[in-house]
Amino acid sequence: MITSSPEYGTYVNGTWANSIQPVGYWGEPTSSDWCENNYDISYYIAEFFNSLSSFSMIIVGLVGMYLHSTFEKRFLLTFGSIVIIGLGSIAFHGTLLFPLQMLDEVPMVYSILSLAYCCIENRSYRRYGTWFPVGIALYGLITTLVMLFAGPDNHLLEFVVFQSSFAFVVLVVLSHLIKIYSETEDGPVKQIFMATFCTALISYLFWNIDFRMCNVMQSLPLNPQLHAVWHVGASVSSYLVTLLVCYNRAENLGRKPSIKWQWEMLPYVVVQHNKSS
Repeated sequence: MITSSPEYGTYVNGTWANSIQPVGYWGEPTSSDWCENNYDISYYIAEFFNSLSSFSMIIVGLVGMYLHSTFEKRFLLTFGSIVIIGLGSIAFHGTLLFPLQMLDEVPMVYSILSLAYCCIENRSYRRYGTWFPVGIALYGLITTLVMLFAGPDNHLLEFVVFQSSFAFVVLVVLSHLIKIYSETEDGPVKQIFMATFCTALISYLFWNIDFRMCNVMQSLPLNPQLHAVWHVGASVSSYLVTLLVCYNRAENLGRKPSIKWQWEMLPYVVVQHNKSS
């Protein structure tokens, strides 16, 4: 597709030939810029589809809090952090400004750290002392400071620190999920595990295609907006992962958990002997 604009130049196969992107309400991007064309749908929204898809995080987080409102506060915090990520993601993709990118990525770090805490401290007794949550908080704080120090002028350092930190904790959570899968004999739990694994893997594949093959995506007759698809898939898998960890915790506490379905489509955990802590 080739079009022209007196303000921006010539648009050829998804890119502006003079390398000048349209500048909308929020001005020149100072954050990471994704494959979606900037201000393509609205003058006020930098990445429309990436912003719209971020609402899925808010929805699954709120639903998770509602359906598990009688569970421990740690799980309400974890589900709630998904909501915060969604809000930050909307702000980030809607403006493409670095400070608002931090509102997306920093909550992701603390959300996965919260989930890691739930994974590791999953017994009926405290396995580690107070140093453990303090250590997790310090880990998150150091990561945050490095990301902020890198700033918009050094996206590579910020990106590497964020990705490596996030990936490390994800591996911790994944190892715990594999242990849950290997130990449980509950059929629905095994099915949810496989659904979680497949959703997360496919979503991450889409993220990589969008990130590494943007020129190919832009050359298609219609950009499939795979980063937006990643948002939805990551939201679903985040909900399911937290659900599995919630189930495992309740099982270790002897509360006889089971999987129920809301609206015949949304799994959630119920227990027989709830106790707040």
